[in-house]
Amino acid sequence: MIEFAISIAIGLLAYWLLILRPGRFNFWRLVAKYPDAAYDHFKADNCWRIFENRLPKNYRETLPKARWAGPFRVTVPKLGGKSVYIFGRRMDYAPSQDEFLSRFGHGT
Repeated sequence: MIEFAISIAIGLLAYWLLILRPGRFNFWRLVAKYPDAAYDHFKADNCWRIFENRLPKNYRETLPKARWAGPFRVTVPKLGGKSVYIFGRRMDYAPSQDEFLSRFGHGT
């Protein structure tokens, strides 16, 4: 019985991480593979917000969790290896992810 409950819990966690979690795993995997191109992509599309230094303490006031997914951290080589924090507007980021996947997703 305990093993069954543990299996259910692990299954639900995996489902949340891979399916329900904001963003898609294959998108973020591609961002990790092409961080410079991803940074340019984020900068070019206003459905993304980037913080290039630290997150401000009050970032949830301007980026409420109900409307913005994140923060996602990406290390950008062309910025000297600096980490940036990315937020995606929940209603709008899916087409932007699709565009990035279609441009860079070949052969992954």
